Amino acid sequence: MDDNSIRSFKRRGSRVTPRQGDARNRLMDQFTLADFSNLRGEFESCEQIVIEIGTGMGEATREMALANPNIGILAVEVHRPGIGSLLADIEELELSNVRVAEVDAISLLEDGLPEKCVDGVRLYFPDPWPKTKHHKRRIFQKRFLDAVSRVVAPGGFLHVATDWINYANWMEEMIEGDIRFVGGKIQRPDFRPLTKFEKQGIAKGHVVTDFWWKVV
Repeated sequence: MDDNSIRSFKRRGSRVTPRQGDARNRLMDQFTLADFSNLRGEFESCEQIVIEIGTGMGEATREMALANPNIGILAVEVHRPGIGSLLADIEELELSNVRVAEVDAISLLEDGLPEKCVDGVRLYFPDPWPKTKHHKRRIFQKRFLDAVSRVVAPGGFLHVATDWINYANWMEEMIEGDIRFVGGKIQRPDFRPLTKFEKQGIAKGHVVTDFWWKVV
């Protein structure tokens, strides 16, 4: 099977609430991007631009955008209800520093963006694909690191969080020896909100690991 045919995500239930559906119908053209050639123009009032991969229902994205209006967030998601929820939040909270990309993250990083065009990538709680036979579907692979290195400007960052120890170990092994990334485990920074999803994992005994790597 060709790597390009292996998806790192699975589409969850697609029941869209009236709020989400209304937001999608009215706001997709206004707040989603299809052309990524001029991100600096899209976020002209922002000092930095960050890609957030897999924003889910947009809870963390919303909180970080409110707390840091000078940081532009390109929210990459394929889950239709989550996109609708985030679009509604953008309108209701007047978040001028958030735009949405309904695309596959790997394709975007590899081919959809200019080189060295953003200041960082956030990857919070990606699907762990816990079964060994599914590990090839994990987004955190050498291919992902190559793509991140391509789009993040020198001095930028890759910030990752996972609540699966096995996946955290996998990440460390995957990035070990890659001189393009400098860093490792950190405490959860104050700017990353503790989401409902994360709290549920902690309640089940999951250990959350944050990584921060500087891109050189």
